[in-house]
Amino acid sequence: MNSLLKKAEEMRDKVINFMGADPTSPTGNSEAVKRVPVTSGYCEVLVTVDGLPKDAPGRLLQLYIDVGATVAAFQTQVYMVTTFQPARQKITGFPALEEGEAVAPDADTRKLGLYKGCRLLLTHLPPGQEIPPSHSLTTHPVDKIGAQAAVASERIDAVEAMAMVQSHKNQSNERLAKLCMFYEEGTMKLLLKVDELDGDAAVRAARKVLVQKLNHLLDRLEKIKASMLPPKAPAAAPDAAAAAAAPPPAGVSVGGDDAGGFAGAAPGAAGVDG
Repeated sequence: MNSLLKKAEEMRDKVINFMGADPTSPTGNSEAVKRVPVTSGYCEVLVTVDGLPKDAPGRLLQLYIDVGATVAAFQTQVYMVTTFQPARQKITGFPALEEGEAVAPDADTRKLGLYKGCRLLLTHLPPGQEIPPSHSLTTHPVDKIGAQAAVASERIDAVEAMAMVQSHKNQSNERLAKLCMFYEEGTMKLLLKVDELDGDAAVRAARKVLVQKLNHLLDRLEKIKASMLPPKAPAAAPDAAAAAAAPPPAGVSVGGDDAGGFAGAAPGAAGVDG
């Protein structure tokens, strides 16, 4: 019996050590359970907004990351709460990244080491210091712009999904409309970069493909903005009394002969005596 208990304790210690907890801690086992990686579903995270006083409202945010979805989807959620533009969100604290390393906008959320209660830090970057995509085939400008276009598409996917569940009259809808304007501006800047590309036939062909993709993104943004407009009120049926009181169209007689004779009579025609 004692040997079985000893083996059970050894097995417990091995599991706790594997999970990264202190086996001598009375709460070691519970701490290990808390740090079990979440690779699917939703994961609760606590986000501290950098630069705000400790007692400021909105400094600590309780959010949920859809593990398996894009980082763009999570950044859109953060924007809806803070109004920090997704491109200028620096989010650090992910267990799988180096200390202080910001998550890339095209990172795989399943590989960030997320666990329930994970604490993250959010910093709003100044313009011009946006976090670039991490997945670019080469350092060639065509591939860099292509990676940025892919991130832009993911961000528009997130806006499109959120716009489908928003009502037409609330603050969230206004924020989404403003975000569409930000993305339109960013997409136009990418188009200008594409226009500056010069090279051989392969570069020209890649440039043509990029222009098509970016124009498609602009079309999607227009559709999203149109979908968020309030529905038009149906045209009211004409009132019968008002229609009867309205003056007749020009050139139409309404009184018979006493009111001026047959409307179709030739001008200047005289009556017959007798």
